[in-house]
Amino acid sequence: MSATLIENNGNGRMAYDSLILNDPKAFSVLDNKVALKIVKTLAESPASPIDVSRKLKMHEQKVYYHIRKLERSGIIYPISNEKRHGMTAKIFSVVSPVIATKLYDKGVEVKENSSNVIPNELKILLTPFLHNNTLNVKIIVGDPGPHGKFEEYGRDGIHIIDFAVLLGTLTNNINFPIYRTDVEVREADLKNNLILIGTPKTNTIIDKIIHNLPFTFDVDKWQLNTHSNINYNDSQIGIISIFSNPFEKNKKVLLLSGLSSRGIKSGVVAITKYMKDVVKNWNGNGNFVRVIRGLDKDGDGIIDDVKFLE
Repeated sequence: MSATLIENNGNGRMAYDSLILNDPKAFSVLDNKVALKIVKTLAESPASPIDVSRKLKMHEQKVYYHIRKLERSGIIYPISNEKRHGMTAKIFSVVSPVIATKLYDKGVEVKENSSNVIPNELKILLTPFLHNNTLNVKIIVGDPGPHGKFEEYGRDGIHIIDFAVLLGTLTNNINFPIYRTDVEVREADLKNNLILIGTPKTNTIIDKIIHNLPFTFDVDKWQLNTHSNINYNDSQIGIISIFSNPFEKNKKVLLLSGLSSRGIKSGVVAITKYMKDVVKNWNGNGNFVRVIRGLDKDGDGIIDDVKFLE
């Protein structure tokens, strides 16, 4: 069972997603220095038991023993499987930074509009961009003037406004400036977590990593192709994708793109209105690609709804 812990630390209030263990005896698994070291290691980065044993310089069987106990207690959980040397390695992560148990029922009702709790689906999508409750990301949009080899105008940045408001609900700690245009970007900027807005024609950084995308963006035919081998060429097609940053492998990229400005608008509508559908069947690990088509339900020429295609 999950809950939210509000900590008053003297400098303000911090909110933590908290795991509540129904059986207080489950805490006994943490009464061990090895188990605590394993939890700390997995909190820093998801890993397999073999990865943990190598990092901690411990015998594999000892690490496996404690990982099995931690998994049974619900403190850690497997997030994915990886093929390694012809075998399958199970990758584990920590469920929550806070673990608690409820001794009896005597709480205070929290009104829906008074809580600053981050919806779980939003956390799944954006957790890679949060560090110590600080939004750790650079947003890069296309310069509004003609630029790059296509000499296109980068007018897609206006669609970041609704998304930026959504980002603001995650934390009060933001390192400004949070965005740059693609012509202002420096090498150091690219080694951050990135949110890229635009198309390969309107944002030169997207064009620079076009061969690193977890889908195919055919600039000559101006169409998208994903693992389903469907070619999309509708101007209202948008795409939302998360993948490793080609400039810094330990960082992530969130891409909001499409075949036109209307396609990018479709992606923003999907994120701001249908977050649960956006992250459906995704656990926050590995590459992520969602394809949507924008809809104009009321016929006023403005994208106001979407249909999920993949």
